[in-house]
Amino acid sequence: MNLLLSLHKGKQVPFPEETMALIDAQKFYKDLEKGQLAPLYFLFGEEPYLLNQSVDRFKYAVLTEGAVDFNYSLFYASDADVVAVRDAVETLPMMAARRLVILKEAQELTDKEWAEFDSLIEAPVESTVFVILASRIDKRKKQIRQLLDKADCVEFKKPYENQIPSWINYIAQTLGLTISNDAIHLLHKLVGHHLTEIEAELKKLGDFVGGQRRIEMQDVAQAVSRSKEENVFDFTKAIGQNDRVKALEHLVHLLDQGQNEIGIVSLVARHVRVLLTLKRGMDEGLHGAKLAHYAQIPPYFLESYLDQARLWTAKKLEQTLVVLSETDKALKSSPLSSHIWLENMVLKTCGTPQNYALN
Repeated sequence: MNLLLSLHKGKQVPFPEETMALIDAQKFYKDLEKGQLAPLYFLFGEEPYLLNQSVDRFKYAVLTEGAVDFNYSLFYASDADVVAVRDAVETLPMMAARRLVILKEAQELTDKEWAEFDSLIEAPVESTVFVILASRIDKRKKQIRQLLDKADCVEFKKPYENQIPSWINYIAQTLGLTISNDAIHLLHKLVGHHLTEIEAELKKLGDFVGGQRRIEMQDVAQAVSRSKEENVFDFTKAIGQNDRVKALEHLVHLLDQGQNEIGIVSLVARHVRVLLTLKRGMDEGLHGAKLAHYAQIPPYFLESYLDQARLWTAKKLEQTLVVLSETDKALKSSPLSSHIWLENMVLKTCGTPQNYALN
């Protein structure tokens, strides 16, 4: 548990002009461990792994063995009867001190459905732990502001890129696995920064290595799919060559793999930052293992990255990062226009080859 808490050191910043019971993840985990429970929680954020993991933590903290069937209810807002949710919250526990009611995907509730919970938010039921989870929130909504004011709230943000290796190690430990540093870096490179996907790949790797329970780099190389990473390589290569048609084709492939639009921008930005770091390292005279260490990539993949880095100038890499940052902000503010923003990203980075002579 201490390792997990160390991964959540960032303090949460309250929303302006609001008084909220916003607590950081460290205090939240410690309170659950101690059994110090509030009657109403609102958990939100873009990291589904942490949201889902919190459900298991609540079950362990609240429910007593033998009485789970009587005192636990799980609902999904997209298909739940909100009256049934409210009734479950108001039902007294059987043979236990508290009931646990979980409502997932609360962002799917309509204003009329939210209104059914007004009394539960204003005056929480003390004999029930009611947990509301949402992947995104709109602070302008009355009920969201009400929750942020009345509930114990925790925001689960996506980890920073440099925190992912520690998360990989932690998730491996929760699955009873150990993993070498080289294997961690290769898994990070192939899977990216989505903790849910990392957990899924580690479960596959656990089956792959069997009884030895230790994962080495060659296990990751053999067992983890490279298709997404190869498409990112192809996508950035097409951009580097100012090949607009190929770039758009590879963009479609990434979307077909189920990668969301913001995820694509994040993957490509990470890739471009590695290429820029490599060029700077080469300018300083680094090569081989020292260059791989400087760029924070496994030596196993150095040549592949160098082949791509030679297609770019430092200026184009820097300007591409600016375009990617602008695209990320646009996607988050206008998600309905996501395909347009991604196409504009390709047009901006592939549109004026005369300004970016390749090396």
